[in-house]
Amino acid sequence: MYPYYPPPVPPTPQSLEDELAALEDYKKELEDEKASIEQEISDVEARIKELKAMLERSRGKQPGT
Repeated sequence: MYPYYPPPVPPTPQSLEDELAALEDYKKELEDEKASIEQEISDVEARIKELKAMLERSRGKQPGT
């Protein structure tokens, strides 16, 4: 995995409207990143389940078990 670097802090907006827009944009970016991470976790969990099933099957086929 690559090291995680937090996103750069955006400059402080000049008006309340600018700050609101910046925060809404940032929230959207975080939500997109969260969805991506949740999908990656789901993929990893599925692979773990698959590997465990393969291990169980291979152990069941070994002589003397």
